[in-house]
Amino acid sequence: MIRTFIAIELKNQQTIDNIRTFSNRLKQNQDNLKVVESENLHLTLKFLGNITENMAPKIYRVIQEEVNTPLFKGQSLTYTLKGVGQFHSFSVIWITLLGDIAFLQNIKNKLEENLYQNLAIAKDKRKEFKPHLTIARLKKERINFKTFDIFKNLIHENKDREFGTFEINKVFLKKSTLTPQGPIYTDLVY
Repeated sequence: MIRTFIAIELKNQQTIDNIRTFSNRLKQNQDNLKVVESENLHLTLKFLGNITENMAPKIYRVIQEEVNTPLFKGQSLTYTLKGVGQFHSFSVIWITLLGDIAFLQNIKNKLEENLYQNLAIAKDKRKEFKPHLTIARLKKERINFKTFDIFKNLIHENKDREFGTFEINKVFLKKSTLTPQGPIYTDLVY
């Protein structure tokens, strides 16, 4: 079994550097904040979880034949990362994605439908795609309450901050290997 997900990668180095600088500021106020490593920054389209190794090439084929080739047609779309937010009482810190969200929703719908029809992979319960880039996680039991107000204010003060742009020209099937130091993501290509 391999742990997998389908994602869009973030490749613009200047945008990544801007996110890293901001994440480091957050970490100064919360030592136990788990910042997403620069090489792991991505937008998840669908988390697949554990799949069999013989299922991966079939999923890859659906991504190529139903999304990458017919939808992108060799072109790139530019998106902007702007505005910091949080989910679940500050346990997930994220940045909003701006651009042609309808195109991303179409990708998500195509993936869901084709994976279900061709491979019987269950559709996500939530149909609307809310694109965001997770940049950090903070477990509630590890919060430093002495600096928590500063941490919350830093997020609020950056709710309109622009981090930069990046281009999307394809979707990736990723393998996630969990280690004590954090996950390692690799592309699965067949």
